[in-house]
Amino acid sequence: MAKGDKPAETAKFGGSEKCLLDLLRVHFRSYCEKSTIHCVRYFYDPQLHNLERVIWCVLLIISIGLSCFFYLLLSERFVSQKLQTVVHDPQYPVFLVQFPAVGVCTDNRINWSKLEAAKEQFLPTNSSVELVESFTVLVSRLETLRFGSYLANLAQLEDDNLEAVGFVNLTELAIFLTLKCEDIIVTHSCLWRSSSFNCCEYFVLEKTEFGFCLVFNSEISPRSKAIRQKEGHHFYPRHNAKAGQSTGLNFDLLLSESFKRPDSQANDNVYIMIKKPDQLSNVVYSMTQNTETYVTVRPDLTWTDETTRSIPPERRNCLFADEQHELDSQDSAKKFGKPFQLTNCLNRCHESYLIQLCNCSLPIFFLQNRRIKECDAASLRCLARHNDIFSYDKRRDEDALFSATKPGMTCSCLVNCYLLDYYTATTTLPLSAHKLPKDPQQKLFKVDVHYQVETTPLYRTSLEFTIIDLIANLGGIFGLCLGASMVSAFELVYYLTVGLAMHLYDHKYYRVLGKQLRIKWRKFKGYLKNEVGQLAEVPVEGKLRHPFNNRKNVW
Repeated sequence: MAKGDKPAETAKFGGSEKCLLDLLRVHFRSYCEKSTIHCVRYFYDPQLHNLERVIWCVLLIISIGLSCFFYLLLSERFVSQKLQTVVHDPQYPVFLVQFPAVGVCTDNRINWSKLEAAKEQFLPTNSSVELVESFTVLVSRLETLRFGSYLANLAQLEDDNLEAVGFVNLTELAIFLTLKCEDIIVTHSCLWRSSSFNCCEYFVLEKTEFGFCLVFNSEISPRSKAIRQKEGHHFYPRHNAKAGQSTGLNFDLLLSESFKRPDSQANDNVYIMIKKPDQLSNVVYSMTQNTETYVTVRPDLTWTDETTRSIPPERRNCLFADEQHELDSQDSAKKFGKPFQLTNCLNRCHESYLIQLCNCSLPIFFLQNRRIKECDAASLRCLARHNDIFSYDKRRDEDALFSATKPGMTCSCLVNCYLLDYYTATTTLPLSAHKLPKDPQQKLFKVDVHYQVETTPLYRTSLEFTIIDLIANLGGIFGLCLGASMVSAFELVYYLTVGLAMHLYDHKYYRVLGKQLRIKWRKFKGYLKNEVGQLAEVPVEGKLRHPFNNRKNVW
């Protein structure tokens, strides 16, 4: 189209282009006069000079730029999803927390005085002298058997004929020879919250990574579950509201030299283990003979709220109960439920290393795993050979920080998002002369396990900057810079959509627009029918030409 033809075409269409611009200008002026956003109403204020309008326009642009800048800062803070731990309740009562399970483990793992009874129980009748000797050696090797701290070295075990007693079940033998409650706990010495109770009714023999130990207030073994069913799940595991000496658990232990074999590698120490009631194993603390040991426990409780679910577990360093992966249907830990699996993740990881290196598992230390064969007597050599690995839990990235790389077990275990820990401190005092046992062959241990305080801080881990914080901060920024709110945003959207459409409709613009579209459609059809130029020689009325026919015509 020639430039000189434009006014004629505009007149033909009734000045529609000019009309549309005028309508938009009128609509924009109407919005500026009614807008709740600061500065906008000054654009068409008839009382202002043009220079003043320019100043207000610059101020508006600066305000919008600042709003966008602050929005980017807030968005970056929100996307980073940092965590914060705060004190949710500084005076959380300890009676709402389960009292810890208390395990008692002797350094000597066997009762040597039961050797002859063990021979009758586990050896066939009329066994040869060599077989009896091999069995006696096997029993002596069990006296220090514990996962990760096996005192017998590989050189000693190489000389033992352990293959001859490979038919002996180590777990059953260890249970038979272990020191029972009646052997080491002084009758009528047990007190719970200053009230006496039957020691051997509540100190249950349970497996740990230290071997079989006597455990109070546990809920793992079938016998512990029977106690819980009898007393009710609200009352067992037990709770305690008081703090200080003699307000928790008190008991006495008495060890006899007759329990140890001559020339034993084990010492006379007793180890105490403080753990969660549903925990298989934990670290142990040593108690020396003829002493009174005060074990002070302070519970520490941290829970992670639901706002952190959007963060990957590796970043928040914990798992919710429903996030744990299902185990195989035959896994030994499956029947205990997901919270148990998470609490004992390290124990299951340790077992996987034992299976990987020795191709067997030991129910003395772990749950019964029927998919894997049990270790036999000859497998003790494998435990001794890899004792340096089993004795060390290794962090995944620690090798980059140590000059000498130490072998160990790398376990990628995350804690429960409802985390309960017991911080433990021990104080040991020698017994006075009148409290010492009269028999020099006996060693006395007096134990007092109690809470340190009656209240403890309850911590909560949550997102430092949530979506609610983002919305609130954005509202404050836009209100500060532009004086705008959510209503202002809806107002702008309305004027750009529904308001504009209604404004054009009221001024009958759609009728003009429809006329324009019909004219353009007729022009387009005429173009397809060779009606647009003088080069068309044979125009065909009412029929569209094919693009590959009549190539000399204008396309």
